[in-house]
Amino acid sequence: MAGNLSTVVEKLRSMHALELNSSTNILSCLTITMINNNNPTDYINQCEVYGYHADTLYENREFQKAESVYRKALSSFKSIPKTTSKTTLVTSNISEITLKYKIYQCCSKLNNESGALAILESIPQKQRPPKVSLGLAKLYQKREMDRPAITCYKEVLKRCPLALDCAIELLNLGEHPNVVISLVSVGCNFDWLPSYIKAHALMVNKEYAKSVAAYEALVKRPTIVSNPSLLCDLATAYCRVGNYRSGIQTFRTLHLQDPRWIKGMDLYAYLLCEDERSSELENLAMQLFTVSEIHPEPWVAMGYNAQSKGDYTKAVYLAARATELDITCIQALLLKGVSLRMLGEVKIAITHFRQALKLAPRRLECYVEIVGCFLQEKRINEALTVSKNAIRVVGPLPNALVLQAGAMLPDKAYDRAIKLAERALSIEPNHQPAIEMLSTIAQKRHRYNDAVKFLRNAIQLHGSSNLHTMLADCYFNTSKFSDAVDHYNLALSLNPNNKEAKEGLKKVHGFEQSAAFETDQDEENAPFETAEDEEGLRMATNIDWPHETPWFS
Repeated sequence: MAGNLSTVVEKLRSMHALELNSSTNILSCLTITMINNNNPTDYINQCEVYGYHADTLYENREFQKAESVYRKALSSFKSIPKTTSKTTLVTSNISEITLKYKIYQCCSKLNNESGALAILESIPQKQRPPKVSLGLAKLYQKREMDRPAITCYKEVLKRCPLALDCAIELLNLGEHPNVVISLVSVGCNFDWLPSYIKAHALMVNKEYAKSVAAYEALVKRPTIVSNPSLLCDLATAYCRVGNYRSGIQTFRTLHLQDPRWIKGMDLYAYLLCEDERSSELENLAMQLFTVSEIHPEPWVAMGYNAQSKGDYTKAVYLAARATELDITCIQALLLKGVSLRMLGEVKIAITHFRQALKLAPRRLECYVEIVGCFLQEKRINEALTVSKNAIRVVGPLPNALVLQAGAMLPDKAYDRAIKLAERALSIEPNHQPAIEMLSTIAQKRHRYNDAVKFLRNAIQLHGSSNLHTMLADCYFNTSKFSDAVDHYNLALSLNPNNKEAKEGLKKVHGFEQSAAFETDQDEENAPFETAEDEEGLRMATNIDWPHETPWFS
C-alpha cells in the first residue's frame, strides 16, 4: 500500500507541475481519502496532497474551501516530527510560510482582513519574504496604521529597490521624496527615476499644476517616450487639476496606442459621460468588454454608458457587478451613488459616496456628490461643511471653489459665492463651471443680460450642451422665444438625452400655445359692431360712411 501511495503522490506531483488543474483536483481528492483511511499519520504525503488540492480549488475560485484545505495542510505540516526529513516538501515548494501566505490570499479574496492580518503576523519578522511584508503593509495601510505600514514598505524596497508601487505608497503615507529616491536608487542608474518619484510626490502634496508639468516632461523623455503607464498618470493628473478636456485627450491617446489597456479606463468613461460624448463612451465600453470581464473597469464603462442614456437601474446593476470584482473601485462606488440618487434613493447614495471618500479622500468628485445630495435634502449647513472640507483636503482648486460657491446659493450668499467663482477664474480664466456659477447667480438676481453675456462668451470656448441649455433658459425668461428654441435644439444636438433642454422646449411651446389661445379668446370676446352702432357713430361724427361705393374705388 505504501508503494502504491508513493506512486500516486509522485504522479500527482507531476500533474501539478504541468498545471493540469482539473486532473490534479480529482486525483488529489481521491488520494486524500486514501491517506486518511489507511495511513492518517503520514503527515508528509498528507501535507503535500492537501496543498495540491487547495491549489486547484483556488484556481477554480473556491476560496473558502481552499482556505480550509490550506489550513489542513498547515496542520499536517506542523504535525511532522522534527527529526523527519522534509526534502520532498521543499522540492515541491511547500513550507509553513508558503502555506500561510496562500491562506492570506484566500482571506483577501473573501474580504476577511482580520484573518489575513492574523495569518501574516504569525510569520516571524526575520523570516518574512518581500511578498509577506508587502501584504502586511497593505493591510496596515487600510487600517490607517501608518507607522508599521511604512516599515513594511521599506523592508520590501530594501530587498527589491525597483518595487515602484511601494515607493508611491510611501509617498502617500507622507515619507519625504528624497528618502524614497535614496531607497529606489540603490544599484540603479536610470536618469528618469528621480523625476518619476518627484512627479508622484507633487501629486501627493497637492501641487497639481507642477505634477502635470513633471509628467509631461517624463512622457517626452526619449527612453520612456509615450509610455502607457505614464500617459495614464498624466491623464489622472489633468483630472486632479480640473483640466478634463486634456484628460480626455490623453486617455484617448493611451487607448488608441494600447486598446487592451485597462487601468484608468473607468475614469476615462466617467469623463466621457460628463462631457456628453455618448457615441465615444459606447464604443469604449464595448471594446473594454472584449478585453476583460473580470476587471471592474469594463463594467463601470458600461454603467456610465447606461447612465448617459438615462437607464439608472441598469447603471446600478453594472456598478454593483464592478464592486463585486473590486470592492475598492472608487469609480464604481461613485457611479452607483449617482444612479441611486437619480432614482430617488438619496440616503443610500450618500452611504456609497462616503465609502468612496474614505477610500479616496483626495478625490474631489466624492465631495461634489455628497454636497449635491445634502443640497437636494435641504441640509444646507452640512453641504457647506463638506464643501469647506473639500478645499482643506484637496486644495483651493477651481472646481473646489465653485463647489463651495454652489453650497452658498440656497442661503442667498450671492456676494460670497461670486468672490469664490471669480477666484476660480483668476486661477483658470476659462473655467467653465465658474462661468456657469456666475451665470446662475445672475439669473437668480434676475440680471438676465449679464447671464447671457457670461454664457455667450463661454459657448465660444466650450460649446457644451449644458451651456446652451442655460443660455436658452435666459432667453426664455426675457421672452426671446425664438432664440430660446434655437439654443434648446443646439443643446439636444450635442446631447440627445438632455432632459432640461427637452423640458425647456415643451415649456416654450406650451407658453406660445397659451399666448395664441388668449389672443383667440380676446378676438372672440371683442364687441361686435351692428348696423345701429354704425349709424349712431355716423350721426355723432357727422361723417358719411361708404356703403355700396367704397371711397377707394
